Amino acid sequence: MALTGSDESGAPATVVLVAERSAALRTQIAALVRGFDPAATVVEASTGRATFEACLRQRPDIAFVGLQFEDLSGPEAVATLKAKGVALPCLILLASQVFPRWTEVSQHLDAYEFLRTPLDVEHVTGLLHAYVRRHRPTRLLLVDSAAQSRALVRRILARSGFRLEVEETDNGQHAVKLIRLGTCDVAMIDLGLKGMDGLELACHARDVAPGTPLILMTGGNKAVLAQASRHFGVDYVLKKPFFARDVDRVMYHLLSLRRPYLLNAITEGPDLPAGNRGAARA
Repeated sequence: MALTGSDESGAPATVVLVAERSAALRTQIAALVRGFDPAATVVEASTGRATFEACLRQRPDIAFVGLQFEDLSGPEAVATLKAKGVALPCLILLASQVFPRWTEVSQHLDAYEFLRTPLDVEHVTGLLHAYVRRHRPTRLLLVDSAAQSRALVRRILARSGFRLEVEETDNGQHAVKLIRLGTCDVAMIDLGLKGMDGLELACHARDVAPGTPLILMTGGNKAVLAQASRHFGVDYVLKKPFFARDVDRVMYHLLSLRRPYLLNAITEGPDLPAGNRGAARA
């Protein structure tokens, strides 16, 4: 499997930075990345200063960064880069132990994941698989009768870590037609849909496209509604208001991807409980 960019389109290969003072750990991560995608460009750094300079020069797509170096710490190097407007699209922090403020520091640095060493090889491979899938287009059908509500949800979806291509409709019958034609990979349905309500639409959608994941949006009691939704084929229930990270949590579940521990730490927990499709491997 190839990482984003290293494909037949002629786009440049994905750049992966491995910044860690342990040579053995750098070698292990580099080997895992090259085993996953031989075309990836792997850049190594053994000091904080070298990490900073490599990011400025190479602008890595994925960066594995250790916390401790002999000079500048990993977080200090990343924070300095961030202050200069240099973003690391997929930052994965490495440490031998979890420290008290790991969640706060990770969020401040816009980290994607925090990994403990020694590494779990399957976890790293799962992260690389998730990286590829998150950058592949996912067609999402947004069904909501209120234009203002659709606009708000669109803004939230735009901040998701997944590449969501959104099509919208305010009509349940039109939504059923689109779902039947297979124009979406997942449908996001408002419970309070006018005419044909959300649960009725879910029932019709499940008949015409049994394999299409369905997310129900509601402002009501999600625990009670989730139990009822089992009978209508709903896969996930999202309680309003929700945020981009909540959408991401749902997407990891529906696409059977390795969910980052960091995402687990900053969200309340699964909003689902409607179905068993694609159990998350986190």
